[in-house]
Amino acid sequence: MHRGCSAGGPTAVLTIGKLGISPDQLEYYERQVAQGMEDYFSGRGEAPGRWVGGGCGGIGLSGQVDRDGFMRAMAGCDPSTGLPLRAPHARTKVAAFDLTFSAPKSVSVLFAVADEETSASLLEAHERAVEAAFAYVEREACFTRRGHNGERRVRGDGFVAAAYRHRLSRAGDPQLHTHVVAANMTRADGRWTTLEAHGLYEHKSAAGAVYRAVLRAEVRERLPWVWWREVSRGLFEIEGVPDAVVREFSRRRIEIEQRAFELTGVPASKLSRERLQGIALATREAKEYGVDGARWQQEARARAAEHCLGGREIERLRASQSRAAGASEAEIVRAAATRLSGPEGLTEQHNTFARRHALAEVAGEFKQGATASQVERAAGSYLAHGSVVPLGRIDHESRFTTRDLLACERAIIEGAERRSTERTGMLDSRLPELVLADAPEPLNAEQLEAVRALATDGRGISVLQALAGTGKTRVLAALARLYQSAGYRVLGVAPTGRAARELGDTAGLEAVTIQRLLLELEESQHLSRQTAVLFDEGGTAPTRPSAELLKRAERAGAKVIVAGDGGQLPSVAAGGWFAVIGDRLGGPELRQVMRQRDAAEREALEALHDGDPAPYVERTREQGALAVHEREVDAIAAILSDWNRARQAHGLSHAVMIARDNATRTILNDRARELLVREDVLARDGVTIADQEYRVGDRVIARRNDRYRDVDNGTLATVAEIDRQTGAMTVITDPGQRRLLDAAYVAEHLEHAYALTGHGAHGATVEWAGILGRPSEFTREWAYTALSRARGHTRVYVVGEATAKQRERETYAPPEPERTTDEALTIMVRSMRRREAEALAIEAVDPAELTVPRRTAPASVPLAELVEGGAEQSSSQRSPWRSPTESSSATFGFDWALAERDRGIER
Repeated sequence: MHRGCSAGGPTAVLTIGKLGISPDQLEYYERQVAQGMEDYFSGRGEAPGRWVGGGCGGIGLSGQVDRDGFMRAMAGCDPSTGLPLRAPHARTKVAAFDLTFSAPKSVSVLFAVADEETSASLLEAHERAVEAAFAYVEREACFTRRGHNGERRVRGDGFVAAAYRHRLSRAGDPQLHTHVVAANMTRADGRWTTLEAHGLYEHKSAAGAVYRAVLRAEVRERLPWVWWREVSRGLFEIEGVPDAVVREFSRRRIEIEQRAFELTGVPASKLSRERLQGIALATREAKEYGVDGARWQQEARARAAEHCLGGREIERLRASQSRAAGASEAEIVRAAATRLSGPEGLTEQHNTFARRHALAEVAGEFKQGATASQVERAAGSYLAHGSVVPLGRIDHESRFTTRDLLACERAIIEGAERRSTERTGMLDSRLPELVLADAPEPLNAEQLEAVRALATDGRGISVLQALAGTGKTRVLAALARLYQSAGYRVLGVAPTGRAARELGDTAGLEAVTIQRLLLELEESQHLSRQTAVLFDEGGTAPTRPSAELLKRAERAGAKVIVAGDGGQLPSVAAGGWFAVIGDRLGGPELRQVMRQRDAAEREALEALHDGDPAPYVERTREQGALAVHEREVDAIAAILSDWNRARQAHGLSHAVMIARDNATRTILNDRARELLVREDVLARDGVTIADQEYRVGDRVIARRNDRYRDVDNGTLATVAEIDRQTGAMTVITDPGQRRLLDAAYVAEHLEHAYALTGHGAHGATVEWAGILGRPSEFTREWAYTALSRARGHTRVYVVGEATAKQRERETYAPPEPERTTDEALTIMVRSMRRREAEALAIEAVDPAELTVPRRTAPASVPLAELVEGGAEQSSSQRSPWRSPTESSSATFGFDWALAERDRGIER
């Protein structure tokens, strides 16, 4: 789900920042937040901070926060005596966590310019919503770790926190928000220890959803004329507050966009994130202190009136007829079950979910708001619905799945095991030597043995597991020749159009995507016992369509051979079945890598594939091929410089930059083209189509399958001709085929391809690859996929600075401490051990749940009696728990709270 705000305000309702332990950092934070020096909205100044949290009472903290008490508590000491509470040897670089709850921009604006009664009501509603959300976080996420290496997770007695309410952003715009600064400690079993911060990040989205739902309800209770409109899934603004006003009071963003247009002549939306960041730094002014509150409010009201929110408009709003809140709680639960339990619901992209995920989604169903208890009760009722299956505890929390996904997983696993004794598609063991003797590219011994095993095992479904660069597609091509020679009809299938085309071209057979083959089978049942289905890239294949295809193959008695690598990027949709049937059925493996010329690099990559990243990182550092850059701009400059030398040596099609997300990829593509234009590598004149310029010589990638234009999502090509009148473009694909793309396709589905995401680079082989990412982004599968593309040289550029989402906090909070090179590499290595691929839900389910229908619990079931669970939503309606770096071409099924933890915030 898109988590943006339509009018340009902050996109995150709850953000979490961390305070370092150094006295200088604590002093700075105390001045900037606790004293609220830049937040002087009225002549009376900001409200004093107050102590909150269940841990305060035990050390005598209550009421108003004083400076000395704040400094001591954040340092882990008794606020009265200054004596340490935490063990002095506790290993932590984090003093506290700042949970900042921000009101929707329309609330902040109306609070700033409305009459005193309306402003007071909005302020009180915000306070109640913060209290409810913080109570949720304290109940669900206050834990510490005990035992050897923190093996035991122990519930804490509560947070020691100071809450500070502010009313302006650091740029002086209305932004009602509250900092809840929680010391990095809690007491458990009578002893103080550091917090397990993982829980804070896990429950961030759910707590934000609780805040929003309670705020909506509290505002309507005090101001019955308010009606909420949904601006994107789960995000709401007050109806009647014009978008123009909201934008007017996003002053800092407007300033940056105006300056960007002056400098570039194009809208800010068309500029790279890096370019906008540079403009933001160049236009940043010193903070203004001692603002005259009365004059500020007078000016704010005048500005609002200019954009149709003056006194008359506010009076009309106040005189509006109140409207009923709409659906009942029971109706909301029923609607949630329909939406969240379907193929495009919670398990569209994840195999399992937790209660926090369901709660975050269900909270958004209460369009006009709800109490915290209503949200919790509705989430529990949904989890008790018959469409949801409990899986028990996985890691430290209960997990759930949906019954329809479970049925698909069960069909695949049980079908594969059932077909293992069929004696299907068994060829004579002498056939491989006879048929392949005159092959233009002879197979090596490992490949030949794999061909022989797969063609003679007699299984209905056979599995080939292969590391990157081991010649998997050549093995499938050999199998195609074998089965064709034996009179079989051979069909190729793959999850993506690009993989299907590569299989078809290499094996000389008809190959299509899974979805395409299913459509064809709907029209004409042509699978039979004399059919062999060669299923490539099984590791990235989604569960639901794969289950349907394998069911049809079993019904026809067709032979299926599935090849893939469970160590590379997993399916974008819910998946993971390939690795499971590989483990259960066994089968040949290809581990003799031929892509990398350096034997030591091949060994290090194999270790990375198997979960040990240390040899690869150590080797790459020793060779000077890995560097940590403090700033993203420095990393981008370095990778571009190296890429330019590599493309001069090897050609544009043999040098590629790989980034984790689309925003970074766009930056790299823009900068690469600027460099090529300056050096006259591309044609002198370009054609602009849909605000994107193309020139003859440009590297491009197609982003949508189109059988009529004969291109696939992921097709890489070079621009050969451009019709300046029509915008039509002729490209030469990397295999050498000419394709004509009309302007409509170019406008919607063509992009530059000097840089790719991990999914875009999957399956590619180049001479030089540069990999750019932040430490926590180098997960095991992504790192292996990206780092195994090049035959010759791979260079790694690690960005040490905070993400864009973290920098967004700087509009209302001081920046976080910088990360050292050693810290960055420690996080990177830890991330490389973390799997993105999820376990199948069926591996954790109670067998009784597969056959016994569950009753739907009544809406009145007490929260304490309900089990836990959670949710994810479809790509067009993404959930609040999705990663900020996720993009349309790379969506991953692992817990992003782990990525936040591995930015160095825990213990």
